[in-house]
Amino acid sequence: MKGSRTLPDLARRQGEREAAARKTDRRHRPGDGSRRAILEATLEIAAGNGYDGTTVAAVTEATGLPASSIYWHFRSKDALLAATLEFSYREWRALAPTWSGPVRAGSVAEEVETRFQRAAVSLTTSPEFWSLGLLLTLQQRIKEPTARRLYAGVRQDTENEITDWWVQVLRPEAVAEDPRLPRRLARFHMMLMDGLFMHVRSTGGRDVKRVVDLLALGLAEHLVRTGAAA
Repeated sequence: MKGSRTLPDLARRQGEREAAARKTDRRHRPGDGSRRAILEATLEIAAGNGYDGTTVAAVTEATGLPASSIYWHFRSKDALLAATLEFSYREWRALAPTWSGPVRAGSVAEEVETRFQRAAVSLTTSPEFWSLGLLLTLQQRIKEPTARRLYAGVRQDTENEITDWWVQVLRPEAVAEDPRLPRRLARFHMMLMDGLFMHVRSTGGRDVKRVVDLLALGLAEHLVRTGAAA
């Protein structure tokens, strides 16, 4: 039919329009500074208000940036929170122990106390990641947010690293006799960090070092007495 357009023609025209739009967008693209400002503001809001309390309007008000700038970087609220969780994880990870490498020379008590204290420092110095993750975990939703899945993955990776560390700390005979022991100890440590986080939030972080010393030294003594560690 005269004047009709084929599918290839329509696709070509659509491609031309999208290319022109991208070219225009690049000229007005917000900088990396605005992206970081958005993430920092979202982290502060989400750590206190959770998923439902975090809105684009609140982020817009906190940053002074238009909503269009936020949607440029993040296509949806879910994507924004997922990126915020990744951002806060990088900030937290810079202080958190890696739980990798050989166990240093010294007693089991010294090793456990040192590692536990390093973890406590990272949690009390940069708690936003833990706060946001726990809030996402506690707020059950029909449609699971991407950020919560990411947080669950991060926790699992951290637990795996701590498990591998315990394998190095414990006596090989103890691990052979009870292969699940390193995993249980790693989960105990994760529970300890969750509880420590609540302690910091409710008391302002008083006596954190003494509390962690007590737990670490008590655990090390138990492992030595039961023969799990030398």
